[in-house]
Parts: sequence; C-alpha cells; structure tokens
Amino acid sequence: MNVRRLPGFIYNYKAATVFVFLAMLLLVYLLLHWGIVCTNLEAWRHVSNVCSAHRKGGAIGILCDPLCSERGIHSLACETLHAGKEAVFSAHWETTRLVFKASRTRTPSNQYESLFWTDSSGNRRYPSEPDFARMIKVLIADKLNTTVSPLQLERLARLRTHRIETEPSRRQLEMENLWPLLQQNEYLMTIVYEDRDIFPQMIGTCGTFYAVEYVRPIETPTTVLALSDSKPEWAKRLKLAVMIMDLLEEFDSNFPEPIHLCDVKINHFGLPLGGQKLKFLDLDAVFPRTVISKVIGDGRDCQDHGDCDYFDCRSFCSKEKKCNGPVTNNNLQVICEKIFLGWTLSGTIIIPGLLMSEHTTSSLAVLLRQCANPSGDLEHLSRAAVADKLKTRLHNMLREMEQKVSASL
Repeated sequence: MNVRRLPGFIYNYKAATVFVFLAMLLLVYLLLHWGIVCTNLEAWRHVSNVCSAHRKGGAIGILCDPLCSERGIHSLACETLHAGKEAVFSAHWETTRLVFKASRTRTPSNQYESLFWTDSSGNRRYPSEPDFARMIKVLIADKLNTTVSPLQLERLARLRTHRIETEPSRRQLEMENLWPLLQQNEYLMTIVYEDRDIFPQMIGTCGTFYAVEYVRPIETPTTVLALSDSKPEWAKRLKLAVMIMDLLEEFDSNFPEPIHLCDVKINHFGLPLGGQKLKFLDLDAVFPRTVISKVIGDGRDCQDHGDCDYFDCRSFCSKEKKCNGPVTNNNLQVICEKIFLGWTLSGTIIIPGLLMSEHTTSSLAVLLRQCANPSGDLEHLSRAAVADKLKTRLHNMLREMEQKVSASL
C-alpha cells in the first residue's frame, strides 16, 4: 500500500482501524499483566513506592536502607513469566545478585486472623508476644500442616533475629510488616525449610517485599527446542532430567509429608550461579499433600468437564458432582507429561519436550508415555500417580543413558 494513501485508508475504515488499535492495546496490557513481557520502569516504580513508605516510617526491613538510602542495591531489571506476583525484579547488592518478590493478590484482611483490634477509643491493640507466637503456629499448621521448632518460630516472628525489637512502637511496626509476609506461601516455605538446599535462600525484606538469592531458571521449552540434537546437548538434557527426578525424590521423602508441585513449568527449575544443585523457584503453588487435598476437595461444584483441579494437582468428582477427594496424581506424572514429553493433543506429541529427540530410544519413549498417563485415559488429563516401580525404571534408564552418552563424548 502507498504510504501517502494510508490516512485515507484509515478514514475509510475507521471502525476496523479502531478495532485493530484497541486489540493491540489489549494484547500489550495482557502481556504485561500476565508477566510475559515487562519493563524496567515497573521495577523502579515498585522501589519508589516501597521507599516512599519507608521514608514515612511504614516499611522496615534489612534491605530498606540499601534499597532506599544507601543506594547499595542497584541494576534493577524486571523478570518475566511470573504472573502470580505483583512484582518480580532482580538487582545487585554489592557482589550478590538477588530477586525481589511481592504477591499480586494480597489476601484480604477478613480472610485471615487480624493482627490487631481497635478499642473504643480508636487505639490499636496488638497481640502480646505469646499471642503472636500462637497466631504464627496456627498459620503454619493451616498452610503447611506442620509444627515449627523454637528456632524456626523465632525466625518467623522477627525480621532480624540478631536484633530484637523491644521498644513497643517499633515492635508493633515490625509485626505490621511481618504479618502480610507470613500470609505468602513462598515466604513461609523459604523460612521454614531454609535448611533444605532445594529452595532459593531468603536474603531479607523491605515492607511487603522479600528478596531471595538469584537462581538462573532453566531455559524455556522454546529455547530447548532451538538446541541442536548433538550428543553434548542430548547429554545435558539427560543430566537435567536426572536432576529433576532427584529433586522430586526429595519432595516425596524429605518432608513431614510429600510435597506437591501444582504449577509445573521448565523455568520453575533453576541452578544457582556456579552451583550444581537444582532448586525449585516458584513456591506459591507448592503444598503438602494434606493441604492441597483440602484445597481441591473443598466441596465446590465440579468443573464443566467433570474434573477437580488446582493447576497441575488433580482429582475426581464425586457422584454428587462435588470436589471432595484427595489429589490423585503426583509430581512425576506432571513432569513426564509437561516437561519430559512436551505438549500433546489426543495422545500425539505436538511440541517435543526435554527428552524427545532424535536420540530418544523407543524404550524410553514408551516409558515416558506410561509415566505421563499411568491410567491410559486419552480423553482427560491424567489423574493417576506414577507407581514406584515405574519411577525406579525410568530413573535407572535415564541415569544409565546419561552416563553412557557422557562417557562417549
């Protein structure tokens, strides 16, 4: 089209032009809202807001001064693909790279026990130290179905355990900053299980923001697909698959009860800079078995297709069309379905996953299909757990293949 005729074209097709323009605006908004794309301006806006609250005396934490006053935290950069968060951005604090996070959908105050109450004179009444400890214990029991040690309780009840706030107004402010953080599943998991080297380590907080160590996410499937099918790349894929299975074994065996990953993506796994230990990065949808079973089986009506899901954690409908059963699949089933095999449609692989390559043997392909769909149901998402015998066979096969390929390089 002749560029000089473009204004006339727009004039003659005003409705179409407006529709296209609005559609583009909507697309940009959704990309930003879902976290698929982001801008560094967002990171600076979040910092400006929390630092404004800090200067007014409302936000405290060990990272407030480096972030707001000393400018020791710098090089802010937004991080994509974190749709469940209000903000996720990385930064540098001296030689340490860290990631700031804040929940997008803060739990309304009427959804959890209020921190304080207001007396007839309009004054806020805060809990005593024993009452605050009791509130935290109840919260942990409800969200994680576990008890905490005195050391863990101290870590949860204070922003800084090495400096105990004793002045009443400062302690009340500390409680106000802590209580919203304690409602966030990721914050709780990181503190309670900080001795497990499978989650990013907590570094500090400022207001409702918390920061953890930066862990480099594993490349997304589109990046993996761009890799060549050379033997070295195949060896890397096999090694990563073994590391993922080892991590799943820790979730199944090294906690008071099995931990379910209800939102599985390849970029939710990552390696620390210079490290060899795989970690899971997004803890907002990580739950103990009894907790996620309670979430799924809350008695709500079944979905239109007759299933009960919480992301990748799945169960069945009752005869009364109510969700009241425990979670029926497990972590390995989802990993095989979404990570190892890739995206399938009617049993056919459309987008190959991590372990689908020209080097994939027929025996491995059969095992992966059985793992992804233990019940053999092609009409619905799989709702069966992978049996231990199949898990052992797959783990042994991957380890042997990885060792063999690596030795041949």
